Amino acid sequence: MGISQYRIFFDTSVYIAALLSPRGAAGELVRLAEAGIIRMVVSETVIIEADRVVAVKFPELIQESRGLWKHLNPQIAPDPVGSQIKPFLDQLPRGDASILGAAHLAEVQAFVTWNTRDFLAPGVSSLVNFPIVVPADCLKLFRKWIEPFLG
Repeated sequence: MGISQYRIFFDTSVYIAALLSPRGAAGELVRLAEAGIIRMVVSETVIIEADRVVAVKFPELIQESRGLWKHLNPQIAPDPVGSQIKPFLDQLPRGDASILGAAHLAEVQAFVTWNTRDFLAPGVSSLVNFPIVVPADCLKLFRKWIEPFLG
């Protein structure tokens, strides 16, 4: 039996950080995803939001960004609907509620974000059963998870 992949939901902010600074912790997470060591999970909302932000703020990177999405081939989690999104709307703005709700539906091991104002606000972590972390802390969680497999 093989090792199951460590599945991380990437928020838009982390994808853009990796695109802008490939040598940072977010870039390292993307490299792990490229190598197939971790499984990158996103939602349609994340892809649409990232494309919009890159097109407006970094138009010179739009083709590189779209090529990176194709290369990464992330797992696309469904966006929550109706009663699935309601508990998240009580704590977060609609876009963020949809993103965290999608991560919840995907049953990931971690949610990685640079949007600490919203996703690390009091009460938000109680909505999910996985840690919400910044990229450097996500790398630490992954290292801790993989240690037993390394012997």
